[in-house]
Amino acid sequence: MMNMWDEMKNIKAPDELKARTRAAVREEKSRARQPVRSMRGGMKRLLAAACAFAVVLGGAALHGRQTGSDPVTDIAHTFGLVAYAADTGEMRQPKDSKIVFDTGSGADDPEKGFYSGCLFKVTGENIKTVSATIDRGAVYRTKTVKDTSADRDEWVRTMYQGTNPAIDGADRIMVWGSDEMHMYADLCWKLDNGFTDEYDPDVSYGLWLPSRQEDADDDLQDSRHKSVDGFEGAKLTVTITFNDGSEQTRSMTLHTGKLGVEYKDDTSGPSLTGEVLTDAQAEEQGYLYGVYGELD
Repeated sequence: MMNMWDEMKNIKAPDELKARTRAAVREEKSRARQPVRSMRGGMKRLLAAACAFAVVLGGAALHGRQTGSDPVTDIAHTFGLVAYAADTGEMRQPKDSKIVFDTGSGADDPEKGFYSGCLFKVTGENIKTVSATIDRGAVYRTKTVKDTSADRDEWVRTMYQGTNPAIDGADRIMVWGSDEMHMYADLCWKLDNGFTDEYDPDVSYGLWLPSRQEDADDDLQDSRHKSVDGFEGAKLTVTITFNDGSEQTRSMTLHTGKLGVEYKDDTSGPSLTGEVLTDAQAEEQGYLYGVYGELD
């Protein structure tokens, strides 16, 4: 297997990992007490050892176009597309036919591309396969693995070195956690357009773009916004095959904008409300700049 971790060779794991993660935790706790006016640039090139902030994402239960079943005896199958927070496992229903995504578990790498952290899951009964296409960028499969070993430091080293069996040929790995919690790794596999996967309710999918070349005048926030804006107008189509051979297809058009947030307590950061804000609304309340989908 090719060594995918050449870029990590100068990182001194795990001591530097712990220090960087503790700093990230302190930063998030500080940010949690401040009004949010835009997506912070601190997530830029969050390669590893990042304590990604966990927020709830939007979702949708969909009735799609169905083919191949008996129209007399069949009870129409349905499947759901739910936006998913890998950090917490939480989901949220949409508002006004809009699915609001978050980029909390994403990373941008100049060589491997922009793994946006905009994740969705497929839900439903009697699903056999999942297929998806997007007319800009790609879709990636992702799962989160938890460190359950007796030696945390050794587990982190194996993730950096690409020798942990859980990696299973992943194109991208993002390690995160802190001394106060378990360590985790988000594993990502970039998929061919039109891929077909056996259905797994534990698998989530994300939106990928090639990394953009930064402008010399960009600050981190502007650069992050421009990366996110690469999804504007993209069309995502998901097709489900059920065990009886019938299919359903549903698509959405992606847009970028200012997403509403709320503060549920004094110790956690902002959570997405599922609302897309106007500029005037964003001036009056906190927001994150991100991606949402309008169901077709």
